[in-house]
Amino acid sequence: MRFGEIMVQHVVGANGQPQQPQAYQLPEDYFTNMWGQVYQTLQTAQLLKKNFGAENPYYQGIADILMAMNWGLTTDCWGDIPFTEALQAEQNYFPKYDPQQTVYAGINSLLDSGITLLSNAPKGLIPGTDDVVFGGNLDNWIKTAYTLKARYLLRYSNKSNFDPTSILAALAKGISDPSQDCMAIHGSTSPESNQFYAYNNARAYIVAANTLVDSMQLRPTDQRVYYYFDSTGFGGVVGSPIDNTTQNASLWGLYLAGSASTPVPLVTYFEALFIKAEVEARTADMTDAITDLNNAIQQNATKVTSGAYTGASIATYTAANTSLNKIMYEKWIAMFGQPEAYADYRRTKMPALTPNSLGATSPIIPQRYPTPTTERTSNPNAPTPSITTPVWFATP
Repeated sequence: MRFGEIMVQHVVGANGQPQQPQAYQLPEDYFTNMWGQVYQTLQTAQLLKKNFGAENPYYQGIADILMAMNWGLTTDCWGDIPFTEALQAEQNYFPKYDPQQTVYAGINSLLDSGITLLSNAPKGLIPGTDDVVFGGNLDNWIKTAYTLKARYLLRYSNKSNFDPTSILAALAKGISDPSQDCMAIHGSTSPESNQFYAYNNARAYIVAANTLVDSMQLRPTDQRVYYYFDSTGFGGVVGSPIDNTTQNASLWGLYLAGSASTPVPLVTYFEALFIKAEVEARTADMTDAITDLNNAIQQNATKVTSGAYTGASIATYTAANTSLNKIMYEKWIAMFGQPEAYADYRRTKMPALTPNSLGATSPIIPQRYPTPTTERTSNPNAPTPSITTPVWFATP
């Protein structure tokens, strides 16, 4: 997530390890832990389903949704990944790599399975306080699944089988209120603590990028910037250039790193509204696109500032100035701290970001993460595409 945020110029790697991604150097061994942890998470969910799912279908349904989310994150970052033959170590130590479009089809099947299981009559154990995300509220899990379906169906926006009707249908059953947002819940002590907060305290190598800060400050009434980033050290929010970087810039602020227990957004109402606005713009329904865009901005501003700022002063788009480019620009600002910003940029090339050219090893912003060292050396099926090779869903 941190590296994706560097790629889309929300933040800058100003010192230590993040300086290499800032220069578009993505060493394979930087990604070994990330790859291993996500597959470990998927393996845990698979074991839950295998050993206890039939007797406890509600838990299997939640596991399906969480697996879909993690598969989505993995294929978004790496493109083709082990999928159909993965999680079968007892039979297959060298799983094949499936095309990204196959993975997305599998993700939507998992989401459909989760929705069906959670919609059935009760059987077995019923989730309650052990469900740290929704406290056993199955309707909210179903709404999350439908919103995720819309997210991953939107990955087809550059393809001939792009289906706006299916996306809008999924959104109609998805998250429709911020109280239904799917958030990553954190505890007050390690290892449960918020990782933005922990990173700020331990290293502080990543700081605000002036690309984002300057963009937000073009509208002086936009208060979100003071929640995205800390302003106490400079008397205001300060961003670093992406080329001649400096640590004399603001760190993550209250929104993502306020405390060890600050929750982090995963799937939200404001994301759903941005998706809806984009689909409507792509189908020339600009009247609804304008309404949903302005609502998305306000919902995001309210979420970011915990209600201190509604965003009404900047949610003023009209027929005269609304376009797909503007929708994606506003979504780029709103998806601060989330992997979707990096996925959206590669899918649409919006907003038009100028790559870092000072000391950079690539003339363009990297389009994918490299195959991790451990996977490349242990699985003979592992491909090694260049980090400048677009993933399947991306705009060439």
